[in-house]
Amino acid sequence: MADSIDLDRIEKLPKACRFFDVNTLWYFPNRWAVRLLYPLPVSANTITWIALVMGLVSAAFYVSGIKTALVWGAVFLYGKLFLDNVDGSLARLRGEESRLGRFLDSFSDFVVSVLVYGAITFRLAEASSHPGFIWVLGGLALVSSLLQCSYWVYYYVGYTDWVGSYEKNRMDESVTERDLRRVEAGEMSATIYFLQRFHNMAYGWQDSLIATLDRFSRKVAGCQESDEHRERWVADKTFLTRMGPLCVCTNTMALVVLSLLNQLELFLVLVVFLGNGYLLALQGWKIVRFKNFVTLSH
Repeated sequence: MADSIDLDRIEKLPKACRFFDVNTLWYFPNRWAVRLLYPLPVSANTITWIALVMGLVSAAFYVSGIKTALVWGAVFLYGKLFLDNVDGSLARLRGEESRLGRFLDSFSDFVVSVLVYGAITFRLAEASSHPGFIWVLGGLALVSSLLQCSYWVYYYVGYTDWVGSYEKNRMDESVTERDLRRVEAGEMSATIYFLQRFHNMAYGWQDSLIATLDRFSRKVAGCQESDEHRERWVADKTFLTRMGPLCVCTNTMALVVLSLLNQLELFLVLVVFLGNGYLLALQGWKIVRFKNFVTLSH
């Protein structure tokens, strides 16, 4: 059976709508793992729970201070990164995609990010003669990484929504009256409702900030509500490719590599300055690119 499965179904986008995503490089054995897991009695959500545990173990190693802490922290963090991709791929292949899986994944990402950043900041602060500076740097890096990831998610989900290929994510995940009615009617579990509320608490301010940045950018770029303008703004594959490094996957992979090189402080500096600088430069480029399109189309 495993030999006859259509692995193309693990993709979120149809072939004609795909673009190069640098994040796929970090979990290249994905298809082998999905092929292996497909016939086994293990659900995609179980894989997500295992990924969460690996992330927690990674944070524990980072904060432990043992001699091999950075190596084992990096190993388990990569395990979390890899399984984070496998769970969604397995769910799409089996047709197990669900709102539970969607919110469980974001819950796992947020908890692990906070704990891992907290752990490495604590470890660096203990060894520094300027611990206050390290705590400020660590806090800025955590907030920066969350915003950079939300930026990537906002435009990626906007694109999948435009394509109509992935319905489990919404552009706005606020709890609606319809959601409340579904909870009261027993159509939505208490677990999903809790995770959706947690998602809004953890990510709502980020989503709002990115949405505000997008509205401002559209205004500056002269983007109208026409189908032509909307398609050009939302479905620009060149832009989507270039925003790839801002995804949590690349952020995590950078931490894995720099952990092995014993350069945790450099990692925090890169997230704050290089990551935010790249985001702002990319958004500026997106605006200029769209304005050129408008000029040429006239």
